[in-house]
Amino acid sequence: MESYKPLNWSDFPDGFTPFFLNPTGAHLETRELGTGVYALLSSIPNVDNAGFVVGEREVLVIDAHINIAMARQILERVREVTDKPIRYLVNSNYHGDHTFGNCAFPSDTLIVQHRRSAALVEFFEEEMAFMLPCVGNDAAIFEGVELRRAAIVFDNFLRLDLGGIEVELHHFGPANTPGDTVTYVPSARAAWTGNMTGGNLIVALESDAPAYMNAIAQFARSLAIDTLIPAHNPPSSGALLGGYLQYLSQVTNAVRKAVRSGWSLAEAMKNIQLDMTQPYAPPAEHPRIDFFRDLHAYNVQKTYQSLS
Repeated sequence: MESYKPLNWSDFPDGFTPFFLNPTGAHLETRELGTGVYALLSSIPNVDNAGFVVGEREVLVIDAHINIAMARQILERVREVTDKPIRYLVNSNYHGDHTFGNCAFPSDTLIVQHRRSAALVEFFEEEMAFMLPCVGNDAAIFEGVELRRAAIVFDNFLRLDLGGIEVELHHFGPANTPGDTVTYVPSARAAWTGNMTGGNLIVALESDAPAYMNAIAQFARSLAIDTLIPAHNPPSSGALLGGYLQYLSQVTNAVRKAVRSGWSLAEAMKNIQLDMTQPYAPPAEHPRIDFFRDLHAYNVQKTYQSLS
């Protein structure tokens, strides 16, 4: 039987910069990607994106956001397009910025989660504690948030027919989290990826570089993608996946060499540097360049702990 534990800040290297997820002042812009297919894009960088798909009968929403106010904003954007019932709400992973808004959706909306995400949402208080530094320790942001569990749990694949349009849910293995879920709309060749993809660099938050590489490789082989909609970065094309595979391969090989050479974890984290000339690296003048180095060091740490 699988056992689970939620992420804790003690898992991170000293001095790691918390993720910025404070939604105060964020506006979700509706962008149509195809007939009945809409991305909801945050006006504040790193604050979560979402989306929804409208069929002939009903609506599916991707991610509920971090609090009740943002969940209500998602509901407002849907109602600006359609009055059809919101039948499904898919959570891309178990973290609070994807699930805390679940409680604001209609009682007849069916929450859909991967089985590993469904197991981890049970650690509600622990996740609330993990989210607090990401919103500047402002507990008022989470006022009224309650745990709302999944009504539908799936394993590797689930297809949902909304009437005239189908939505596919894929789990390609652990990557950023144990239960990463890709919501794919074949008619628009669009995929919501949660934290599995991002901008230039990705983070093996709860896995390691080899596991993440396997998940991205399966993703790239399995789906035809025109648009990736990540949770915390602007939409991009599927070409981004090639850079991720290159990066994860380099981290894996470098850490394996470090382990064979008898390096300590501290030595590996110090000596395996992010190559700023590679396509996955941000420009050297990027305003948050230290944060990218933090992410890279964390990836090295997780991979070293796994491979050693």
